[in-house]
Amino acid sequence: MGDIEGHYMKTPDSCLWVAVLEGSVVGVVAARALRGEAGTVELHRMSVDRPCRHRGVGFALGRKVLQFAADRGYLSVVLGTTAYSPAAHRLYQTLGFRCVGVTKGYATPGVSRSVLEQLFYRVSHHHYRMDMTVHKTNTHSQH
Repeated sequence: MGDIEGHYMKTPDSCLWVAVLEGSVVGVVAARALRGEAGTVELHRMSVDRPCRHRGVGFALGRKVLQFAADRGYLSVVLGTTAYSPAAHRLYQTLGFRCVGVTKGYATPGVSRSVLEQLFYRVSHHHYRMDMTVHKTNTHSQH
């Protein structure tokens, strides 16, 4: 997040959105084309301020990324998240994502941990994917 403009605002294959409520930023999400996997965009950095959770902010932000992907002809949208928040997993599933794998013992890239932390601090990282052709079909059938 140290270079938001460089990572998300200067290339046509990426973007960042904020949700504003009563003049305050209450949520953020970004999208960026996934390197090495043509036709795929990755949902990045979704975060909603705690007092604003369960009010549709995350759903609206997620839909914004899906619309971005659809408008640009991406074939799929992916994301990765830890198991800390069951509500986040429900949100992604409600948006139409499906869990396609889990990495046990995940370590955040660039973060070093002691040997004891590596032994005892095991995080499960969930990988989600949405096929945009399915998303388009579901979106049209809901109207």
